[in-house]
Amino acid sequence: MKKLVCLGLCLILSGCTSAPVAKNDAVRKVNVNVIEVSASTIDEIEEMASKDVEDTKAKLESERDALSEEIKDFDAYTKNIDKVKAYYDDALKQTELLSIRLREYAYKYAELIMNEDVSYKVKYKDLSGIYEYIYEDAGKDMYGIYDKTVKNMYDIYYDGIIKDAYDTEDYDVWSDASSDPYDDWSNCLSDIYDVWSDMQSDIYEFQSDLRSEVYDHNDERAQKKMDKFKKSILRMKEDVND
Repeated sequence: MKKLVCLGLCLILSGCTSAPVAKNDAVRKVNVNVIEVSASTIDEIEEMASKDVEDTKAKLESERDALSEEIKDFDAYTKNIDKVKAYYDDALKQTELLSIRLREYAYKYAELIMNEDVSYKVKYKDLSGIYEYIYEDAGKDMYGIYDKTVKNMYDIYYDGIIKDAYDTEDYDVWSDASSDPYDDWSNCLSDIYDVWSDMQSDIYEFQSDLRSEVYDHNDERAQKKMDKFKKSILRMKEDVND
């Protein structure tokens, strides 16, 4: 079930696009009432999840690089500090939305398999794809938002422009510009890690619990696991709209 061809995909998920989008798209309302993945095969879902992560990372990296091109020195930084903070807010929001979508991919993946007219043995085996393609491939790739995309902001600003200004700027001005940006960066990075970690934990637990029920041939309990996971996704979508 590897991604062998470029599929024609139909994905109606807010914030998922291969082209740069405006900042206000990050706070666009999402549909909280349904699981918004339109796919007929698990191959499609594998492709969707991978592309979604790549597109989100590319968008955030593009915005980060555009900001660094605009802010070249300490003076430009102090005049545009709000833009840097806005980037952190957007990065966190995009990560939250992506984490919800990855849960949706995992749910839809399971739904397609559970609806197949195949043996429990086949379902048990196929459900391992949630771990392999959503948790491992897409989930660990999403870690790059934390480990590279946003983490790199430290090198650009705190350990770059701000550090270089130590010998040229008034100490009080420099100190304020040094401590606050570090806190903004550190808090954003910590929040993004928590979002990623919670998402990974939820997807792992979901696929593990569901496979256990399939292994035991317990359709009723398997459906309860499905329903519980779906409800948790819908609650998250409501929260992210607030």
